[in-house]
Amino acid sequence: MNITTRHIQGEEMLEALFALNQYSLHPSPPFQKKEDWMAIVRERKGVTCHAVFEDDAPVSITVSTAMTQNMRGMLYPASGVWGVSTHPSARRKGYCRQAMASLLSAERDSGKVFSNLYPFRESFYERLGYVSFPLTNIAKLAPSSLSPVLKMELDGEIELKLIGEAYETYRDYLAEMRLHTHGMGFFDFGDKAAANRNNLWAAFAKFDGKTEGLMLYRIQGEEVTKFNFVAYRFYYQTSRARYLMLSWIARHVDQADRVEIWLPADEHPDLWLPDIQVKIESAIRAAMSRVLNVEKIGGMKVGEGGFSAQVIDPLCPWNEGTWGFESSEGKLKVEKTSRAECQLTVQGLTALIAGTHDPQDFPLRGWGNPEPVLQSTMRKMFPRLSPFMHENF
Repeated sequence: MNITTRHIQGEEMLEALFALNQYSLHPSPPFQKKEDWMAIVRERKGVTCHAVFEDDAPVSITVSTAMTQNMRGMLYPASGVWGVSTHPSARRKGYCRQAMASLLSAERDSGKVFSNLYPFRESFYERLGYVSFPLTNIAKLAPSSLSPVLKMELDGEIELKLIGEAYETYRDYLAEMRLHTHGMGFFDFGDKAAANRNNLWAAFAKFDGKTEGLMLYRIQGEEVTKFNFVAYRFYYQTSRARYLMLSWIARHVDQADRVEIWLPADEHPDLWLPDIQVKIESAIRAAMSRVLNVEKIGGMKVGEGGFSAQVIDPLCPWNEGTWGFESSEGKLKVEKTSRAECQLTVQGLTALIAGTHDPQDFPLRGWGNPEPVLQSTMRKMFPRLSPFMHENF
């Protein structure tokens, strides 16, 4: 049997991706309608696909889409990996790892600096160098608990549109938000075709004509007065925008008897109002991220200090070697060096940059061996942060 890995595109990609994704990532039988599925995927831009073949049969596949991501105040070319699937007969042969290695090599060659995904199993992708972001929180509450907001003097208005007609305005808001939101990434070309299906409401919180917040939501259910108001995006720049959007939700009290609001992990909806009685649940999957090109991570905002480390990254061997990381006028400078003060796996380096773990975790997680003094330097350079991805794929 001849085993090969290569880049595929066009109709060959669509055929392979449909067969492998439909079996691995969806309930079956039956499969989705092939023509409809292909029409949707054909619309996507910035897509790269690599597959492993046994002879001429594709047996494992992985896809990525170009995105731009904020890491500690600097925007980097990045990618979102999706559609990872392997035929049952080909599982546990290392094909998925092989496909991922091929894809990430191509992504690095195209200038990507970070790679992101949502895992089927975190431990599998951690072995491939990825580190988990905090889980998105889902705040569940009764709309009646928001009634005090209706008494607030909020000198603004909600502009309501279907997402298709508001798509460009929505994307403009995200671009502005990404400039000051650590970890945030979204696809460079978006998905206008999906937006045009108009399965979400877009509510913009406006004051003096300026948008200060937005909410994407859907009203679900079968029985009037007992609908579920689900806000999948709830973003705001000001407190008054937050309360204006909450007042909009409160106005649905005779239409919906429950509310779900999806929020970044560092949000505290229990503090919005007294007696709000909110229940917090976590989303099922957390985004994961990894450094894809150590050489190109310079420029992000860091605290004072410097250290050197031998970076270990078997999946992406171009990252391996001894690197110096130094703060220069508040920005990270990265260069090759000859002396290493510690070892860091790519997971440890990613966790430092993402701000998700304290350096004292690294020896326990198998991510490196910095001594306590060096851990202190790392903390000063890379203070803990709560990264938020935004894009869900």
